[in-house]
Amino acid sequence: IKPTLTLTTTMTAAPGHPARFPLTMAPTLLNFIVIILVTVLITIQTCPVTAGVLDDVVPREKAKRPKLKDPVELPEVSHKVYFDVVISEEEPISGRITLGLFGNAAPKTVENFRSLCACDKGNGKISGKPLCYQGSKFHRIIPNFMIQGGDITENSGVGGESIYGGYFDDESFEVLHNKLYLLSMANKGPNTNGSQFFINTVKTSWLDNKNVVFGMVLSGFEIVDDIEAVGTNEGRPEVEVTIESSGELPISSAEDN
Repeated sequence: IKPTLTLTTTMTAAPGHPARFPLTMAPTLLNFIVIILVTVLITIQTCPVTAGVLDDVVPREKAKRPKLKDPVELPEVSHKVYFDVVISEEEPISGRITLGLFGNAAPKTVENFRSLCACDKGNGKISGKPLCYQGSKFHRIIPNFMIQGGDITENSGVGGESIYGGYFDDESFEVLHNKLYLLSMANKGPNTNGSQFFINTVKTSWLDNKNVVFGMVLSGFEIVDDIEAVGTNEGRPEVEVTIESSGELPISSAEDN
């Protein structure tokens, strides 16, 4: 329906002026105004009141950030030891790796490793060979996984001996493999810890509850990376990587700076 409004105005001519014809206002503008008003009235009558509904939908609390994993907290370092390593490339690379040990979390495991670094327990009861990392090699190196060493009896990965004689039991799985450059015991299954160890170069969570983490790299990360670089997918290093010397450092030493 198109409403029509006609406005007729009769005007009396002023003296000395001719009389004017009745004025009829053009409908175009008025029609538009009337249509707008009618539309507004219909909308108000037919639309439900939704203010309350909308208010319930709007969050009343400040948006919460996604929950992040707690930062990795490692046990206190109780001992410091070191490896002086030589990578026998065409131009040999040498450097020191300083390691912090978690003596409060795994005291028996830490004492074994500390003593093998310090070479202070003489010869093994089983092998008769020196209980000492000095002269041993990193025999298994796999890029994007880990560097493994500590076979002090065979230097091939089939041997090793703890200071306790043979193997000793898994001590604690408290520390997880959820950080790079952690120091963990290598084994042949549950409760077969000897002298072999590894340092992970990626997170290795699948080893949680299987291998005992008992320390971490404090300095010499670049040497660990250099060792990793001469590894292969099969694990056999492209060149020899030897622990030329090892030992214990004072806990207050600045070697890790």
